[in-house]
Amino acid sequence: MQTPSQPATQNGPRDSTNRRRVGIDYVFTAFTRWWTIEVAGTVDQAAVIEKRRAECELTARYLLMICMSAGIAILGMLLSSPAVVIGAMLLSPLMDPIMGVGFALAVGDFAWLRKSLRSLFIGVGLAILFCALIVVFSPIKTVTPEIASRTQPNLFDLLVAIFSAIAGAYAVIRGREGTIVGVAIATALMPPLAAVGYGLATLNSTVFSGALLLFVTNLTAIALTATAMARGYGFSTSLTPKQSRWQALFIFGAFVALAVPLGLSLYRIGWEAN
Repeated sequence: MQTPSQPATQNGPRDSTNRRRVGIDYVFTAFTRWWTIEVAGTVDQAAVIEKRRAECELTARYLLMICMSAGIAILGMLLSSPAVVIGAMLLSPLMDPIMGVGFALAVGDFAWLRKSLRSLFIGVGLAILFCALIVVFSPIKTVTPEIASRTQPNLFDLLVAIFSAIAGAYAVIRGREGTIVGVAIATALMPPLAAVGYGLATLNSTVFSGALLLFVTNLTAIALTATAMARGYGFSTSLTPKQSRWQALFIFGAFVALAVPLGLSLYRIGWEAN
C-alpha cells in the first residue's frame, strides 16, 4: 500500500519547480510583450536617427560653443567657483556627438560612427587646447579644489556618468532632449577636459593623467550606456545576432573593467579620509 505513494512524493517538489518556472516564463513573456508594444513600439526610430545624424555635424557653431564652454569651465575652476563651472555645462554641446557614437554603435552604422567620432575628437582637442591657452596667460595657476576633485576618478564618478547617460538617452529617444539633459552629460565631461588643459599648460602630470582618465572613463560609460539604451528600445540594427551578442558581452565587460579599479579607488579614498 505504501509503494504507489512514493512516486507522488518524489514528484511533488518537481511539480512545484515546474509551476514556478512556468510562472516566471509567463511574467517574462508578458513584460516583453508590454515593452515591445507599449514602450519601444511608440518610438519613431526614423525621426530619432535622422535628428541624431544632423546633430553630429562638425559646424562652426559647435566649435564656438565648445570653446566658450571650455573657457568658462577653466575660469570657474581657477576661481574655484562651482557656479561658474555649472554655467559652462549649460553651453557644452558634447552630448550630440557622444550620443551619435552610442546610437551608431547600436544600429551598426559605421559611416555615422566615424563622423560622430570625428566631431567628438576635434571638439575634445579644441577644448583642451583652449583651456591650456587660458591657463598659460593666467596669473593664477594654483591647483584649486575644483581642479583637484577631477584628478581621482572613482566608482561614484562612473555612476554619475551612467545616470547622466540614461537620462540623456531616454530624453533623446522620447524626443524630450533639452538644455537640462545636456547639462547632465556635460557634468561628467567638460570639467575633466578643462582639468586636462590645466595639466597640459602647467606640465602637471598628476592632474593631466588623472583628469584624462576621468574623462575617458566617463566618455566610455556614456557612449556604451547610450548604445545599451538604443538596443533596449529595439532600434533596428544591421548587426547579425552573433554580432549583437558579442556587442552585449563587450558592453558588460567594459563596465566591469571600469567598475573594479574605480571601486578600489573609492575604497582607498574612503580609507584615507577615515
